[in-house]
Amino acid sequence: MTALSAFILAAIATVAKAQSLTVVNSCSESVFLYTQTSYGSVANNINVSSGRSANLGISSNWDGAINIGTGCNGGSCTTGGSTWNGKTPFSRAEFNFWANPGRVTYDISLIYGYNVGMKISSADSSCDAFACTISSGCPVPGPGSDTCYSPCCSSASACSGGALPAGGGGCVNNEGPGPNSKFYYDTCPNAYAFPDNDGSNGYTPANNVVYTCDNTDITLTLCPGTTSHIGK
Repeated sequence: MTALSAFILAAIATVAKAQSLTVVNSCSESVFLYTQTSYGSVANNINVSSGRSANLGISSNWDGAINIGTGCNGGSCTTGGSTWNGKTPFSRAEFNFWANPGRVTYDISLIYGYNVGMKISSADSSCDAFACTISSGCPVPGPGSDTCYSPCCSSASACSGGALPAGGGGCVNNEGPGPNSKFYYDTCPNAYAFPDNDGSNGYTPANNVVYTCDNTDITLTLCPGTTSHIGK
């Protein structure tokens, strides 16, 4: 093999493993992206207008989450907001590019509530594309339209200290189902409806809520208008 051929193959391999995280806002309103990081780095505090997208510039080892705020003005949001603990509901997408280099693990979490639909997809269509849209029937409706308080809270006031208060909340030991988890896992079976919805610690249902993909070119679409029903 010539040196040039080796170079071309290396370049192709680099492109094939290109890593990115793009948020596409298909909602009818602007959204605010608040990111949380355990490892690595990512852009934070980003406003994305309706119909626009944002590349979050993740580092190769980023492990964290994207929380969605709506109706935000300064530090105040109609949903989501300054405390980001579930006092007002927000949808959350979680990603781990750190644990398995060259791969990414992802999930949609409704543990802090729901304010916009989400879909996580990869450039490799063989990877599970999780999606959740809730358009009606919230057990505890939140502010605005079609938003829902955390399944761990039996009422809006029960979320006044946050969806998962340090002393324990409506989700059993902050692990098992909460008073409204059934609605969530029935409506969006590929999204976390309680902390151990993946079967950890023996809790059921053990749904297909977390996936590891070999392709790290990832898109998070907001308000996709779809819900996935992918079994294990």
